[in-house]
Amino acid sequence: MLKRLHLYKEDLITLEYRRIAYELCQGVDVSDTPHVALTLQLNGLLWTGDKKLKLGLKNKGFEQFFELK
Repeated sequence: MLKRLHLYKEDLITLEYRRIAYELCQGVDVSDTPHVALTLQLNGLLWTGDKKLKLGLKNKGFEQFFELK
């Protein structure tokens, strides 16, 4: 499983995606801004068990979540 894990330096995330992510996370949990920014930049899915974060982001229109079915 770790073979598929990629690590990214936070400074490689563009300022545009950091700004968008900060706006999404503001009022929810700004400490998650880098995770949301990377998800946006890679057009990926955010995998989180943080229900407050998930609900807050969904209320702001963010829907890029990985969910087990």
